[in-house]
Order: sequence, then structure tokens, then C-alpha cells
Amino acid sequence: MTQPATIYARFSNAEQGKGSSMDRQLRLCEEMAQQHGWEISPSRILRDEGRSAFSGANRKQGGAFYEFETQAEAGYFQNGHVLIVEHLDRISRQGYDEVLPLLTMLTRNGVTVATVDGNRVYPAFERVPMGPVMEVILKTELAREESKKKADRLAEAWKRKIEKAQASNGSHIAITSTCPAWINVDPTTKLMTLNEDRVRVLREIFQLTIDGYGTPAIAQRLNARNEPVWKHREVKSNNGWTVGYLTKIVLNRAVMGEYQPTKKPRGVAMGTPVGSPILNYYPQAIDPITFGKAAAARLSRAGTSGSWQLTYSNILSGLAKCSHCGGRMSQRATVRRGQMRRDSKGSGRKYAARDDITYLYCFNAWNKVSVEETGQPKCTNTAKIRYEPLERTIVDLITGYAASNPTATDDKRLRELQVEMAELRRQQEGKQAQADNLARSFAESGSAMMERLALEADAEARELLKQMNAKAKQLDSAYADVEADPSQAWFQRINEIKEQLYSDDEQVRKDARVRMKQFLPKVLSHVSCDREKETHIILGDNRVGMFIDSQGEVLATGILQEEIVGPDGERNWHPDAEAAE
Repeated sequence: MTQPATIYARFSNAEQGKGSSMDRQLRLCEEMAQQHGWEISPSRILRDEGRSAFSGANRKQGGAFYEFETQAEAGYFQNGHVLIVEHLDRISRQGYDEVLPLLTMLTRNGVTVATVDGNRVYPAFERVPMGPVMEVILKTELAREESKKKADRLAEAWKRKIEKAQASNGSHIAITSTCPAWINVDPTTKLMTLNEDRVRVLREIFQLTIDGYGTPAIAQRLNARNEPVWKHREVKSNNGWTVGYLTKIVLNRAVMGEYQPTKKPRGVAMGTPVGSPILNYYPQAIDPITFGKAAAARLSRAGTSGSWQLTYSNILSGLAKCSHCGGRMSQRATVRRGQMRRDSKGSGRKYAARDDITYLYCFNAWNKVSVEETGQPKCTNTAKIRYEPLERTIVDLITGYAASNPTATDDKRLRELQVEMAELRRQQEGKQAQADNLARSFAESGSAMMERLALEADAEARELLKQMNAKAKQLDSAYADVEADPSQAWFQRINEIKEQLYSDDEQVRKDARVRMKQFLPKVLSHVSCDREKETHIILGDNRVGMFIDSQGEVLATGILQEEIVGPDGERNWHPDAEAAE
């Protein structure tokens, strides 16, 4: 009876994948199957690409061999089966103490193991004789030693590369084959330079982020104008600019010239940082202030909705909540600006709507979301609130509030100094950590080069500390200026934005709405909508509260007082109350 056979082939890294390793293994195994008359089929050809046998990655969950080994242990092959490999080290390079028990387990569970190397066959249900056992021990130990030496050589070479990069001090010589997409590498000298076309797009991405655009809107803009997508390792994405890729770009400190060495075992998706970042390794494409501003802008938008930028309609997205359940207030359109609609007077004529007509509604109530534990509706607030009058009223209110409370808005120069201070602190801490690491390396090796690098890094760290002290004085002066003569810059900008919100130019209108949404959380701390179609807002630190009706009219305004609760739970308690009694 012809025995079914499974062919297993494996290589450890991507470089081997570019060669003929996989094809060679499969061809040799197929020839051996034909020689012995074993039956093979495409469904029984197992491949592990980029999985190390030295670390055992191919025998862990996710590996093709893991599945085969699991089936064998479960008795799936008790009726007889053949496993064909080029060498035993394709299965494991973890030494004889791992390979011999694995080989025994397979044969005990009905698997005949065959290796092209030596045309060796280890029959199922038979004890492995002493001669083949010694052969297995010798071959697996040699394979393990070879892998260990290779790993040690690679680790030492990587260590020397890192030391060379630390010693380069801004020479921008590449030590790795992969560099960021906005950097060109000379194939001969390995000198890294900026790709000006891509840097232009890179700076646009950061500026849009600072202006308040999220990654979905940035991706939409780049794709709409057919901006070429950058290749990675000469492979071009077929999906255009994506949110994931743009997020990686704006978070990547390599744009400032930093390089963080990482250690990534084979078969592992993400690497782990090794040592301190190497400053000024790459040519700088984005200055630290711009990077810091982009990070601050992303942080300020955390927790708010970003999908609104695809329509630019609801600037209260992420802010407006239902006063009954705390759920988000969503927007639903009845008529869009420019859309053809019938005359409400019954004339039968159609005309283009001058303005949007949309409503806010509680997402939980309108979508009948239930409480998981009880199955009861999460909210019954089905009231709809006209959005456009509410938006205009709130924009008018916050514009007036910004005028009367300029200290509530951010002073531009003060924010720049804060970002600069944060960046200096980052550089100083990074340089100090680098100096400490180099000092430890010098203590271990006694290398004159390590001593020189450690002294240079320590001197740079001290210089950065001096700059931090000088910047701290500038910050103190800026704080004093804000208190003595509050800047009106934000008030002027907010008025310009207000005028542009309803521009006929679509792009001007979109840009203004993005900036307005970015400004709202600075002065608007609370927005809630109730069943009576009224909206309650709270402005700023002074806790100015207002009620707005469904037509956008302000019903009431007042200063909210903090309620003081007594030691026994008394409401509106005062410490002199007991003495007065």
C-alpha cells in the first residue's frame, strides 16, 4: 500500500527567501518520495518561511511544523505516514536533547521520518538503533553549534555597528540596509541624504496634523490628489495612503534624526529597543519643535471622534453627550447644502438648499442599545436637536468668551517655549543615558574609543543642561508677560476662523472647521442634550453655564457654584453654621 507523505521545508530569514533555498528543499524531497514510492500532494507540503529552528520558532504556535507535531501527538498518523525533510536541522537546531525526543515521539505515533541527507529513513513504530542515534546526536549538535556561532557573530557585528554609529557624530553613514522612506542612501558610500520630494510631503503631513487634521483626513487628501505612495524595501503599497502608515510616520522619531537600535528575534513581528537612541544618526527632516507640536495636537484630540473629518459637518463630535445616559450625540442629515429639494409650500418646484439641515440625537437611544446585564434600553432620550442653530450660537458664545477671557486661551509664544523646553529635556536625557552606557562599556572593555565617546557625550549632556536652564528663564519671563499683558492673538485668530466657517469656498470652509474643532475643547468643558431639546454648555474654568433651546436661543446664563457637603452629608454646608446655631 502506498504511504502518504508530507514534505516540510523551512528557512530562517527573508534573505534566504530571496534565493533558491525553498525550491531546492522541495525538489530534493519530491525526488526522494518518488524513489521510495511515497504519495505526495500539494495539500501536504508544509512551509515555514522566516522561522528559526535554533530558537524553536517553527515549533511554536503559528508555525506550520507546530500543526504537524500537534497532530502527531494526538495520534492523527497512527495508520502510517511519512515526513520528508532535507536535513534533521530543518525540524530543529536546538540540540540532541530536543531533537532525539522529537524524533522518538514522531516514530512512536506512526510517523516515518525520512531525510534527504544520507537517504536516511527512521521507520514508524520501530526503535531507533544506536548507530542512527549517534548520527542524530552528532548532526544535531553540529547544527546547534553552527547556529550558535552564527548568532554570536551576528550579535558581535551588530554591536560594532552600533558603536560605529555612536562614534560617527552626525556623519549620516548608514549601518543598516533599511532606512526610512524619505532618506536616500548612496549604494557605494552609504551616505544618507534627504529625498526632497518626500520630505516636502512629510512636512505637509506634520503641518496638517498640527492644524488639527487626523490621519483619516490626511490620507483622504493625499489619495485624492494621487500623491505617490512611498515604497518600502522597493515594494509599493496597493492600498494608497493608509491611516496605519500615516500614524507610524507622525510617531516616528527618526524624522528628527534619531535611530533606536532594536533586537528582533526571528519569527517575532516587533523588535525591542536596545540601549539609548542614537541622536543625529539620520539627516533631520522635521525639527523637534514641529514634532512636539504634532504630538501635542494629537494628544489634544484624544478621545474625540476623528471620522467627522470625512464630512467636516459636526464640530461638536466627541464633545456633545446625552444628559441622560452620557452616550455620544450623533448627527443625522435631512438635507445637505446644495441638495435639490421640493418647495415646502407645495408648488412642486425644486431648488438647491442653501444650508445643511441636520439633527443631533442620542446614539444609544436611536440605535436601541441595551444594558448587557438587564437587557433594558440604555437610554430613552429620542429627542432630536437642530444642529445648525446650535452650532452658530456656540461659536458666537465661545468667540465672545475668548475675547473677555484671553488668559483662557494659549499664548502662541508660551506654547513654543514649552515645546522647546520639552525637546531640550528629551535630548539631554537621551544624551546623558548614552554617556552612561558608553561609560559602562569603557569600564568593561577598557577601550580608548569608548572612553573618548563617553567624555564627548557627557560634555554634550552638560551643554544641553545649560541650554535648559537658559530656556527655563525665558519660560518664566513668558509666563510673567502673559499675566501682565494677556495676548489677543488667539482672539484674533478665532474671529478669522469664525468668518471662514461658512465660506463658499469648500476648502476654506473645511480648514476653518478643523481649526474650530481643535479650539473648542480649550474653552468648552461640557455639552449635554436633554429630552426637552435643550443643550447645556459650560465655558472655561469660571464654570459659566448656559441653556440653549432647540432654535439656538440662550434661555439662561449663570455662574456655577461648587456645592460644599458637610461631614454628615449635609448639602450646602458652611463651617460657621453650627456656631451660628
